[in-house]
Amino acid sequence: MKKNITLILAASLMALAGAARAEEPAVGTHTVYLGLAHIDVNSKAGPLEGGSRQFPAPGAQIRVGDATTTGFGYTYRFLPRWSGEVALGIPPSHKIYGNGVLANAGQIAVVRQMPPTVFVNYHLGEWIPKVHPFVGVGVNYTYFEKKRSTPTGDAISGGPTRITLENSWGAAAHAGFTVAYTKQWSLNATVAYADVRSKMRSYTTTKDGVEELHTDINFRPVVYTLSLGYSF
Repeated sequence: MKKNITLILAASLMALAGAARAEEPAVGTHTVYLGLAHIDVNSKAGPLEGGSRQFPAPGAQIRVGDATTTGFGYTYRFLPRWSGEVALGIPPSHKIYGNGVLANAGQIAVVRQMPPTVFVNYHLGEWIPKVHPFVGVGVNYTYFEKKRSTPTGDAISGGPTRITLENSWGAAAHAGFTVAYTKQWSLNATVAYADVRSKMRSYTTTKDGVEELHTDINFRPVVYTLSLGYSF
């Protein structure tokens, strides 16, 4: 994560050094952007529960790993200081690791998620030369589409295991700034947080039947983005 933050800060400083002074986009301006998004997951989950046996011991937990993907989106300036934004990206895959008494198990599952987010942004004007900061609040919807147990996960569970995760609705907020090179081209950097919670269930086929386990996951993701924007 520190390496990604350093790259974002370095690119931002380079933009500040080379950018020409530019005014805020006019009302009615459309902007599309494309760049890098790093999802720093700070997950918290309770012990795995359920089934007919204590699995595999008290304190068995999971941890969700970070991911980096391509981010893109669209912004529309509907008032001089206000804009609407849809933030999207190529669905990233997150590795799920054992935690607690399972900390040495390594990767036990993988999940891929689609997290479209809608923001309403307030633009603060040009606080310092060349820099146009903004803040925004919105709503996030996270859809979990790829959920798969690894061979290690199957072995720990006691047989072939199927995983499900409930989709999530939650509040989101971000802050960032835009550095405009020209009227059309800009560099955009943001830091965002979304409330993403889900119940994970696993169904393991054993010689005694199907064992179901479950836990609640609070993903607590912080997303760092750096993108190139084009306005028209």
